[in-house]
Amino acid sequence: MRTYVVIAALAGLVTLAPATGRSQSADAIDAPRVSMEEFKKLLAAKNAVVVDTRNPDEFNAGHMAGALFLPLEGRLTWPEDYEPVVKQLIATKKPVVTYCA
Repeated sequence: MRTYVVIAALAGLVTLAPATGRSQSADAIDAPRVSMEEFKKLLAAKNAVVVDTRNPDEFNAGHMAGALFLPLEGRLTWPEDYEPVVKQLIATKKPVVTYCA
């Protein structure tokens, strides 16, 4: 999804590798991927900012503790009300990990 490219330009973005072990084409996403094992290490070390990019209903139904909400599905830009989260991502020195499922 191209929306990740926007965030990748803002911060050190990584995405979780698919649990199925299938790989996406290089055109599908322009950010490095981390395995679940690597992700768990980042979380344990408190060395990652987690961003949930799902829609509001899915986020409200349940999300990872501390995850920032930035519903990007189908977007190449974001509305002004996303700016506080975007500014936080720009300012972070930590890797930014997104998830959408």
